Amino acid sequence: MKHRIGIDRIERYEFVRDFVATVAEAGCTVFIVHARNAWLQGLSPKDNREIPPLRYELVHRLKQELPHLTIAINGGITTNEQIATQLAQVDGVMVGREAYHHPALMADWDARCFGEGEVPAVDVAWRLGIEERLLAYIEQQQARHGTPWSHITRHSLGLWNGQPGARRWRQVWSDHRLKALPAREVAALAHQARRGALPA
Repeated sequence: MKHRIGIDRIERYEFVRDFVATVAEAGCTVFIVHARNAWLQGLSPKDNREIPPLRYELVHRLKQELPHLTIAINGGITTNEQIATQLAQVDGVMVGREAYHHPALMADWDARCFGEGEVPAVDVAWRLGIEERLLAYIEQQQARHGTPWSHITRHSLGLWNGQPGARRWRQVWSDHRLKALPAREVAALAHQARRGALPA
């Protein structure tokens, strides 16, 4: 179950501990705990991800007091160092939007955390390889289910983040006028734009 540590101004540790214990009595053994309160009044969903303060110590205490449960932590964790620090206290780490905005980081995390081979060189060739596999997947999903490519690519717009031309690449994939084109044609246009061959 994924949940927050509290609601609105209820900030007592006992609140989240009792909640987790009650849900565990019903049979749930895995808890992904976002280390912020959820403020139900006055904050947008985006603000709720940023404004309530992070209180990692409450999640660590949950694991100490309920060691038989699997406790993973979520909220504001974006670097390898932060992940390692948290894994010394809890069973797992949920990396949310950082993985979405910078998916290349997942290759590094797989190698470091799960022993999935060497940390790859996340370069142009690596990104092109990922994109080629994504295009093959898009074609498969279109053939099997009629899934529009835009339903898939919107989740991969961070692939080129931090690279020259990344913004132009994203703009092409996000251009609704191109939705009728095959994904491979859009990919070619996106790379032309990334390399500066198309007007921004």
